[in-house]
Amino acid sequence: MVYLDASALVKLVVREPESVALMEFLREHPDRVSSALALAEVPRALRRARFGAAERRRAREVLARVALVDIDRRALAAAAAIEPPTVRTLDAIHFATALALREDLAALVTYDRRLAVAAERADLPVQAPV
Repeated sequence: MVYLDASALVKLVVREPESVALMEFLREHPDRVSSALALAEVPRALRRARFGAAERRRAREVLARVALVDIDRRALAAAAAIEPPTVRTLDAIHFATALALREDLAALVTYDRRLAVAAERADLPVQAPV
């Protein structure tokens, strides 16, 4: 199973330089998971970048194929303690969720450098297919 953060999920919705490599990587990893946070974070990222209804519809399709883990107090407490403090709040929630699943994860897929560094420091396998 692979964990996809929002930076990876957006690349499955809109064409970015890494999108093809990510799709190829995911062919080998059909079991995908993310935080339920993605239900808000991905559409907001698309709106912020001024993408329209077609991309928002595509986001719903992408998210429907990902198992979403609910955010609970335990995840929030773990996210609050994430080091280093430069990891942004939403990324810390993704990281805490991935850590809770670590025994079943082949990789945390992220294109966020701060999150990748923090995950590597915690010995969580990280992938950013390019």
